[in-house]
Amino acid sequence: MDAHSFIEFLNKPFQERLSSQYVFYQEQLKKGFMTGRMGSAPVDKHMAYKDLYSDAFHEVLVFGSNSYLNLSTHPYVVEKVCDAVRRYGVGTGGSPAFSGYTRQHHELELRLAKLAGHEDALLLPSGYVANLCWVNGLMTRNDVLLYDKHSHASVINAIKMTGVQFYPYDPDNLTAFAQLIKEVRSRRGDVQIFATVEGVRSNDGSVIELQTLLDLCQQENIFVILDDAHGVGVLGEQGWGTLEHLNLLGRADMRMSTCSKALGAQGAWVSGSRQAISYLRAYAKPYVFTTALAQPTVAAIQAALDVLENEPERRQRLHQNRQSLAKALTAAGFRVGETQSGMIPVYLPDGLAGRFNQRLYERGLFVNVMEYPMVAPGTERLRFSLMADHTQADMDRALAITCETAREFGLHVTATSDLAALC
Repeated sequence: MDAHSFIEFLNKPFQERLSSQYVFYQEQLKKGFMTGRMGSAPVDKHMAYKDLYSDAFHEVLVFGSNSYLNLSTHPYVVEKVCDAVRRYGVGTGGSPAFSGYTRQHHELELRLAKLAGHEDALLLPSGYVANLCWVNGLMTRNDVLLYDKHSHASVINAIKMTGVQFYPYDPDNLTAFAQLIKEVRSRRGDVQIFATVEGVRSNDGSVIELQTLLDLCQQENIFVILDDAHGVGVLGEQGWGTLEHLNLLGRADMRMSTCSKALGAQGAWVSGSRQAISYLRAYAKPYVFTTALAQPTVAAIQAALDVLENEPERRQRLHQNRQSLAKALTAAGFRVGETQSGMIPVYLPDGLAGRFNQRLYERGLFVNVMEYPMVAPGTERLRFSLMADHTQADMDRALAITCETAREFGLHVTATSDLAALC
C-alpha cells in the first residue's frame, strides 16, 4: 500500500477499514509479505522463516536483525541466564513498585545509568514502554514537548495518551528549532518545555549534531530526553552510546535505550538524575503497573554488558563490516546514506522499495524496508543491519543478491558483485 492509498484507507469508516485491511493483509501474506512470518531460533546471521500459508521453512541470509554484536547466543550470556533460571526461576511476580524489585535489578540500573553519565535508572520491559514511561511520568497537559520528527511511533502514541501539547522539529535545522522555542515561549509563557531527540536515527543510522542542540536547550532551560536505542553497544570507545561517542556524557537530562538491540536481550531503561528517576518511579504508570523484568533477563543484560566491556573487538568487527559493505554498495551504483552505526540505508526509486525487498527475500536475503508511514513519501529505503559475526562470504553473497535484484528491476549497477573487487 503506497502513501496515497494508506491515507485514503485511514479516512474510511471503521467497519470498512476493518474489512478492507483484512482482505489486503491476506493477499499480502499469500505473496510472501513479511508480516506474520515465523522465524527459527536462535537469532543468527543465517535463519529459516516460514510463511503463514506454507509448511516449509525458507533459508535466508540475515541482514535485518538488531542483534548487532551477536550477544543473543554468546556462550557466556547463555550460561549466566541458565544460572539465573536455576537460582531465581523465570518471573518476578509483581511490578517493581510493589513486589518485583530486587538487588539484581538495582545493581543493573546503576550500571546502566553510568553508561550515560547519570546517577540512576529504571528498567522497563521494552523500548516502546520506556517512551510511554517518560512522557506519561514526567509531563502533564500544562507542559510542552518538542519532538524530533524522526521519533519512534511510541513517542507519538505517548503524546496522544498523555494529552501533552506538542510540536515537531527537525534536528538538522537548529535555526528553525530555536525559532520554534521562541514561538512556544511567546504563546505559552513560562511553560516547562521538554525536547526529545534520536541520537542514532533508527531509519538510516546517522548520528545527529547533538552538542549544539544540547547547548541551545540548556540555555533555554529545556529538559532533554535522548533516544539512544541504536547507539548503546555500537558507538563510543567503550560502546556506551552516542553521548560517549560525542564526548557528552552527563549532558542529556535523561536517556532512553534498549536491551533488545546490541545487548541482544529484552527490555529497556531510562536514566537520569536521582531526583528525575525517583519522580518516574512514583508517577510513571507504565512502570508502576507493569511486572518487573524477569531475573533471567536481568542476568542476560548484565552478562551482555560484561561482554561489551571484555570483547571490544566485536564492536570493531561490526564497524569494519558496515564500512566494507557500504563502500561496496556505493561502488556498485546504489545510493547509500551516510551512517556511523550498525546499519546502512540504501535508497531506491519511488514505489520500488517494498517489491525490491520482497525479491531479495525470495532470493535468500532478509533486510528491512522503510516505507510510508515509517518514512516520508519519496524517501523509501532498504535498511541493511550488520552483525559482528558477518563474514566476508556473507557480505559478498548479500551484495551479489542485491545487484542481481537491481538488474531485474532495470537499475544500473556495476557488473561485478564481488565485494573485495569493488573495494
